[in-house]
Amino acid sequence: MITDPLALIRAAHFAATILASGTVFFAALAAEPNRLPQNFVILRGQMNVLVWTGLALSVLTGVLWLIWLAANILGESLTDVCLHGGAWSVLADTRFGSICCLRLVLAVALGLFVLAPAQRTWPVAAAATFLALPAFASHAGATPGVRGDLHVASDALHLLSAGAWLGGLPAFALLLWTTRQRQKPDWYDFTIAVTQRFSWLAAVAVGTLLITGIVNSWNLLGSLRDLWMTDYGRLVAFKIVLLAAMIGIASVNKFHLTPRLPTRSALRNLQRNSLTEMAIGFCVLVLVGYLGRLEPTAHVHPATTLIPPEAAFTHIHAPEAMADVTINPGRAGRAAATVRVSREDFTIFVAKDVRLVLDPPAASGKSIDLDARQQTDGTWKIDNITLTSPGTWTVRVIVIAQSGDTIVLDAPIVIDP
Repeated sequence: MITDPLALIRAAHFAATILASGTVFFAALAAEPNRLPQNFVILRGQMNVLVWTGLALSVLTGVLWLIWLAANILGESLTDVCLHGGAWSVLADTRFGSICCLRLVLAVALGLFVLAPAQRTWPVAAAATFLALPAFASHAGATPGVRGDLHVASDALHLLSAGAWLGGLPAFALLLWTTRQRQKPDWYDFTIAVTQRFSWLAAVAVGTLLITGIVNSWNLLGSLRDLWMTDYGRLVAFKIVLLAAMIGIASVNKFHLTPRLPTRSALRNLQRNSLTEMAIGFCVLVLVGYLGRLEPTAHVHPATTLIPPEAAFTHIHAPEAMADVTINPGRAGRAAATVRVSREDFTIFVAKDVRLVLDPPAASGKSIDLDARQQTDGTWKIDNITLTSPGTWTVRVIVIAQSGDTIVLDAPIVIDP
């Protein structure tokens, strides 16, 4: 998991997205409402470069995310999903793919909007939508009902707050550096005004981050005990520690350094602290990348059918479909399996064909590959399975969708002696 490429791609994608949107927020909400100093057009051009860099990296990492996710879903190599249309099927047939397409359009629009500095409403709206849309393809988006809607709204606000604070820091550091180079009264006055505006914007963002963070943790953690008892919880706890460090630095900036502007030491220390916040913030985003690859401790779906006492059961969740696999009895020997394939709202996923593959524990036998028969209730049944040994097996459900696309769902399942 430490070297999980998809987790690192996710982190890089969120960093690029936050950079692009946060720079737009900073320019429109903190910088340009003030009286602009002489030669501000140069700084505006540099901020536009930040936006375009963030957008370009967002598109690049978004493509890599799509390809890697398609390879995981379909159980194919990266080359195969690129050459044989697997990535296209994920793009065309999934919620994640639809969001990717919409965000690509927004990226192009946002890149053009920043060329018109007099217009603020449309760039801010496009940047906010571009930043918030991933919430609909996250763990929050997989939660059904009203609770899921509230979780998505909280996750979107969490992203927007991170963009307003963390995403604005590079542009803020660039402003401080420019002011130190210019050393002119109009730039000093401008920097003081922008710093005061940005500090209040950051304060609101921090408050929103704390509230939405509590809401998200309540939805994703089973209990406070999970913060030190589970991998997912420990990453959340580490994220909280890093966030607290960032808040501490931001407090020093607001209450100690800002009142001392425009002295050179205050400008220098503000710039240094902003760069430190950026470094810590990127570490937080790396944690976010890994958290998206782990199952939340509270993300437990109820079994859709009664599980016999002696059966082995596993729930498999993927962006395209879910599967409940019951093997009865769940011990070595003869058994039967029932597979229920469903969508995220628990309705039946209509499929052309379903196969069940069971891989035994290492060096303990051959894989079992059997076709399933569809039942009248929509489930799929496999009889006469011979489980040769106890231990942790790997179950793979291979679903052929009505469109002809292949979906592979896999998870471990424990077989008793």
